[in-house]
Amino acid sequence: MTISFEIGVASQNKHDEVLCGDVVGIEKDENSSVIVLSDGLGSGVKANILATLTARIAGRLLIRGVPLQDAVETISETLPVCQVRNLAYSTFSILQIRQDGKGYLVQYDNPPAILLRRGNVTALRGDARVIGRRVIRESNLELENGDILVLCSDGVTHAGIEALLPLGLEETGLVRLLRQEINLRNSAQLIAEDILEFCEMYSAGTLGDDTTAVVVKVRPVIQGILLSGPPLEKNEDQMMVDAFFEGDRRRVICGGTSANIVSRLKNLPVTVDMNYSDPEIPPVARMPGVDLVTEGILTLTRVVEMLESGMVRVKEKKDGAAMLLKWLLECDEIEMLVGLRINSAHLTPGLPFHLGLRSSVLQRLNDLLNQRGKLCRIRWY
Repeated sequence: MTISFEIGVASQNKHDEVLCGDVVGIEKDENSSVIVLSDGLGSGVKANILATLTARIAGRLLIRGVPLQDAVETISETLPVCQVRNLAYSTFSILQIRQDGKGYLVQYDNPPAILLRRGNVTALRGDARVIGRRVIRESNLELENGDILVLCSDGVTHAGIEALLPLGLEETGLVRLLRQEINLRNSAQLIAEDILEFCEMYSAGTLGDDTTAVVVKVRPVIQGILLSGPPLEKNEDQMMVDAFFEGDRRRVICGGTSANIVSRLKNLPVTVDMNYSDPEIPPVARMPGVDLVTEGILTLTRVVEMLESGMVRVKEKKDGAAMLLKWLLECDEIEMLVGLRINSAHLTPGLPFHLGLRSSVLQRLNDLLNQRGKLCRIRWY
């Protein structure tokens, strides 16, 4: 059995901190994917550095087949020791999923991962194994379509302390939310954001720790195709549009000129929605057979900025950038058809230079999506 899975990540900094001390890293090759949730010691810049190093080292070593013991020892030897607490590095949860559905979960001092399968909710505590002076817990999994895995930092289970929940949300509270309050039919991203929203609510809007939820939803592969920009040569318009409608895939168009080309060649009407939920983002449009039509460079640039920030929140947002990002995160394999013809409007004096470089923005978007475990490629025209 070959499986696919969707990853949702929602993080929020501790109150009054600029950087998040929780970091999620994703590494992928042709055989498996490794997802690392690392919680750095303390908070702020120091915690972010510790968590980033842990996530990068663990993910890149394990995806290359390095044994867990060697990876943990490398982390211990690489990261500095806190002079106050005499602790070396961050806590972590590592999930490796192979294409045949076999999963391997490693946890060190993070709250136990939770598996939801056919209505049952199970905390995965794993078998204890000592590496150096640290107790690591390991679990071997056989994943099935429909399974949902939830990884979280202790900011989730501690949410509500000194606010609405004297003892915090705790593991039992998170299980209750997943059973009773959260719609598990939603995408992985929306489930992760729901968990974070409850944490913020129980904390009266002031999180006392960096808080992160990672949701992995096992399901059939979803393929998508994005078209943006007219081809360099006008005689390639038809070729590009034909490629856009090939196969059974979800479809999105980014750019007014691109939408007009498709409309003209396929005789499909374009209906613009003039409701602005964000005045800085142009409105979206609809076209039969296409999931979404957005403006081009401004919308794409905002999507890239949201991904780069690491603080992705798309729930209930109706602007074009949030809708496009939600669409992208729901797809597993994405092909981008990118036209290289220069739009004269992007050369207007005073417009930020990077906005004129559609190809650069889409290349950056491609890279960011690949970093989140998507399989993306660009076909230039």
